[in-house]
Amino acid sequence: MINVKSPWPIALFLVALAALIYGLTRPDSNAPAISNEKISRRHPSSPSDLQILNQSTGQNIAQSVLYRMDGQVAPWSSLAKEKPVVLVFFSHDCDCSLEFAKYFAVAMEKSQIKASWFFILAGTPDQIHQFTTKTGTDLPVLRDPNYQLSHRLGITKSGCFILAQPDGLVSAIWPGISLAGLNDLLSRLHLPPLSPDLPGLSGAPQAPTAGCQL
Repeated sequence: MINVKSPWPIALFLVALAALIYGLTRPDSNAPAISNEKISRRHPSSPSDLQILNQSTGQNIAQSVLYRMDGQVAPWSSLAKEKPVVLVFFSHDCDCSLEFAKYFAVAMEKSQIKASWFFILAGTPDQIHQFTTKTGTDLPVLRDPNYQLSHRLGITKSGCFILAQPDGLVSAIWPGISLAGLNDLLSRLHLPPLSPDLPGLSGAPQAPTAGCQL
């Protein structure tokens, strides 16, 4: 008579193994749900970022449609006022933009006699108002609701900024904020450089740094 081993021990072993694997891999019901909110972090700008954005210099943006907070179109002539224009691209839900705002505010204060400054955001007026309130600074802001201007220039991250001439010609573009970049801007405006010892510049990036995706 052939002695056939019972399959039950093997079956019980497989059931126990499956239970163990499930216990180790099943989601933790007490773990916090994954947030869909944007995670803010600094992003060092690469040389390729500069090369890509440099292709946008020479464009004329005088026909770009930007809006004031009251919904009225802001014609380019009303922005330039016969001076070069600095446009800084921010995201209203980006903590990096909140941090960068204080550094740009210092540069704006030191150069507004030579250039008009505007901060470009795509959020709703309420979202932008909340953002500017958090910065604690009086930022001159304009809306680019569908990112049309930033996409045209190849700008995809907050903290990038450009210098445009009174006729709308883009003469320089920076892939992120840095003390060297701000001083390059001031040099183009024939102004002295910013001192790194200024209180508002404490912590400013030394190398070009961008924020969140727009």
